[in-house]
Parts: sequence; structure tokens; C-alpha cells
Amino acid sequence: MKTALVLLFLALFAAVYADQACDPDGNGKPDCTGRSGLVARDFWDPTHFWECDATANANLVACQQGTGFDPKTGGCIPWSQWQWYAPCPEVTA
Repeated sequence: MKTALVLLFLALFAAVYADQACDPDGNGKPDCTGRSGLVARDFWDPTHFWECDATANANLVACQQGTGFDPKTGGCIPWSQWQWYAPCPEVTA
């Protein structure tokens, strides 16, 4: 249960952070300063995701075979459940 809560928190944090500094032409690599453990989607390759380590580096991590990264859950899920989301939220006027 703790793990699920931590993953949910990280996913929400990543979503909020992405909303503030989203470049749809970039690759989604996060600024990891002070964000150890943060996970973020790779905008161009759903079979990988970014993970911040304790030294403030963003490392590209591969999902297990047969899965894709889901930005809503912050983890890799089976392709049968995966769906595409726009990398940056649409701006509403």
C-alpha cells in the first residue's frame, strides 16, 4: 500500500511539474534537482521513462517487454491497457 501511495504521489508530482515546464518538442527529460525518485514519461518512446536518481541525474529506464509507460499511473502497464496522451496539457483560454 505504501508503494502504491508513493507511486501515486510521484505520478501526480510529475504531472504538476510537467504542466509548468512542458515542451512538446522536447523529450520530456526532467530537471532532477531535488527530485530524487521522480519518474516522467519520455515524450518520443513509450517503452522508456525518465527516473531521477539521488545525484540529480535523469536516467532513461526501459519498461519490461510487452509494456509501455503510462503517465497517469507513473509505471509501465501492458499494451492492452496503454493509451496515448498528449505530452503537454492543452492550454485553455
